[in-house]
Amino acid sequence: MTRELSLGVAGLSKVYRNFLRKETEALRDIDIEVPRGEFVSIIGPSGCGKSTLLRLISGLERPTSGEVRFGPGYGRGDIGFVFQSAVLLPWKTVFENIAFPLKIKKIPLEENREHLDALIELVGLSDFRNALPHELSGGMKQRVSIARALSCSPPLLLMDEPFGALDAITRDTMNMELLRIWSDTQKTVLFVTHGIDEAVFLSDRVLVLSPRPGTVRKVLTVDLPRPRTQEMRLLPIFNEYCRALREVIG
Repeated sequence: MTRELSLGVAGLSKVYRNFLRKETEALRDIDIEVPRGEFVSIIGPSGCGKSTLLRLISGLERPTSGEVRFGPGYGRGDIGFVFQSAVLLPWKTVFENIAFPLKIKKIPLEENREHLDALIELVGLSDFRNALPHELSGGMKQRVSIARALSCSPPLLLMDEPFGALDAITRDTMNMELLRIWSDTQKTVLFVTHGIDEAVFLSDRVLVLSPRPGTVRKVLTVDLPRPRTQEMRLLPIFNEYCRALREVIG
């Protein structure tokens, strides 16, 4: 049975031109189809266009050629974006930062307070709803960022190395938290990372991009049971998946 499409990318390419009209080809002929509810990680060497791909999908940038198409119930207004840096407003509380997208879209806050309270509980910050960003750890700031991206209930979540700046222990904790949130919300997730083991641990599939210009070099299906546990990182098949990806990246 074919799963309903969340988004599709066909022949997507991006060429940047500087003021001297020098061209840099970032992406070339990217083709992807992502079913609803799938968790897909995108890995590859630095500068291969991973972040550019997310920006093209989100509409923050326009492609040079190709197209992004969305399945039923999906569109560019239905995307949540989590960046590497949490980018929280320092003068606003946790609750106010999470609610900010609703304010921008002029969505009544009072009618959605129960939803926002549920998001704060979902990311484990009920005791910090009135805290300011400077009172939060790095991991807590990223929890706020994830909740903010979910505030307008988008079916599609784009995540650009959201845990890249965290220490290893906090990163492992956030991986488990993200999987719990994903399981609870059933969002479609595209997750950019430099971590091969992180990609294998989180994903249904891992998309490997080549060095610039980024092309799809390999798509690896990760056949590990869910829910995932930290103990799975010790399984021979887990290490085999990681080895296969390292061989492709080189």
